[in-house]
Amino acid sequence: MLRFFEGLGANLEKNADHMLQLLERVAVTGPPRNTDVSHLIQDDIWEFIKGRLRVFWFYDEGRVVVCTHGIVKKSQKTPKQAIEHAKQAREVYFAAKRCGALRIEEEDDDER
Repeated sequence: MLRFFEGLGANLEKNADHMLQLLERVAVTGPPRNTDVSHLIQDDIWEFIKGRLRVFWFYDEGRVVVCTHGIVKKSQKTPKQAIEHAKQAREVYFAAKRCGALRIEEEDDDER
């Protein structure tokens, strides 16, 4: 996710900063209930919203939030391929978890 934010242009920098702040809050308090900020889009796939930025995610056990990827939304409708990408990432995640191959990488705060 950090690579996605780092690759955004200066015109989206403020939205990216706000989205990162949202993700940090979510890690502590869970997803917001405000549907302007986060809502279900399809088949257990949710999205966080800030301006034109979208971060797709899903739940794991214990209300763990797993972010799949981010996009810059360019039209009114969310692209189907973005939703499909999130669904596939969810399937891969749970398949890896079932067979014990899931590896979680954490970054040190110093790496940001």
